[in-house]
Amino acid sequence: MSADDRTTMAETDGVQGHGHPDIERKPHTQHPLHRSAFRALVEDFEPIWFTWCMNSGIIAIIAHQLPYQFDGLGQIAAVFWMIDLVLFILFSILMFLKLAMFRKQAYRELVNDVQQLGLLACWPIAWLTIVAFVSLSVSEAHWGGHAFTLVAYVMWWVGAAWIITTTCFVMITLIRRHSVSDVDLVPMVLIPPVGVATLATVGGLFSIYSHAISARLAVPVIIASFFSVGIGLFFATFLYTLLLHRLLVKGFPPPELAASMFLFVGPMGQTATALQLLGSAAHTYGRFAGYHKGTFLAASAAASLDVACILLAMLTSGMGTIWLIIAFWCMGEHAVHRKLSWTPTWNAIIFPTGTLTSSMLMFGIEMDSPFFRTITTIGLLFLVVMWFVNLAGTVWKIGMGQVLIVKDNWRAKQELEEQKDQ
Repeated sequence: MSADDRTTMAETDGVQGHGHPDIERKPHTQHPLHRSAFRALVEDFEPIWFTWCMNSGIIAIIAHQLPYQFDGLGQIAAVFWMIDLVLFILFSILMFLKLAMFRKQAYRELVNDVQQLGLLACWPIAWLTIVAFVSLSVSEAHWGGHAFTLVAYVMWWVGAAWIITTTCFVMITLIRRHSVSDVDLVPMVLIPPVGVATLATVGGLFSIYSHAISARLAVPVIIASFFSVGIGLFFATFLYTLLLHRLLVKGFPPPELAASMFLFVGPMGQTATALQLLGSAAHTYGRFAGYHKGTFLAASAAASLDVACILLAMLTSGMGTIWLIIAFWCMGEHAVHRKLSWTPTWNAIIFPTGTLTSSMLMFGIEMDSPFFRTITTIGLLFLVVMWFVNLAGTVWKIGMGQVLIVKDNWRAKQELEEQKDQ
């Protein structure tokens, strides 16, 4: 039998009753349809989980600095800081495992998803909250001391390199991909600017409150922090223009993303907090006077700088307050129409609102104002309530198998759907 005859018979097998019928081809996917709990946990782990560290950290900072102290508040702040630290270690291990086990897949999914790209900055921001913990609490503990001031100093510069690199990576990736229109931009892109402003805020905290800190240590951090304020504020301002256009064209985000509106508050609130802390460090705590070099790094310039920082902080806090009102309106509108339900995006409420609360705390100190101290206390209570609301929602979703550990592989299902469409 010739090769042509064999080819002809192979083509007619199962079609005209000759030979064996064709075996139906089963769909094939590169990813398993069902995974172990460990693989699901690692493969699907996302940077959004670091918001738990950020939220716990900012609650701890405000509680530690609250003007109205009472017995036990310091211990409450310490508990939130320990939650921050433990979760940061755990989540960092999971993040490193994901990058080691699914490196190419993780990178591809990151750069192709604007939301995940913005959330990447949550990791270094969480690190910076731990730097604040070391500066405010550990260095002042009876077992701490100046050695931990030096530890915080090194940690701050590591955080500076980390968040600046992350911000540049996000900006460059958005530019190189050039596939995102302004109407498709999501508020999560504001997180990197918030991260750079957080670097400045923690720099101010370090320069003021670290145990036995010298002007030689503090002033370089203050100067670098002012540079960071500029990066965060202007980068956020450019993004505000695009995001506001998106809101005007498409309206509020859908109910599942409504909480992302609170991200608009972050750049303004954190900038205001950073400016007040840096101005206070330079003038009130005498870091420029102790350094005393040139015309800017001197006591005579520090007084004017402090006043200018407070004025600019009032301007940015005013805009932050407007964004906070708009965010509450968005949530309320969805709630009235009974479309609002808890999603992991609700974790975006606490940290941005906390930045504005921190700004109010600083106004209370700078102006010796009972009004701002009261607003700070109300803000802290709201943050704590939202923390427990998010805890309940997260535990419920994990128990339902809808977040964190989802054994059904959405990637495999997506592949099957694409094969059906073909």
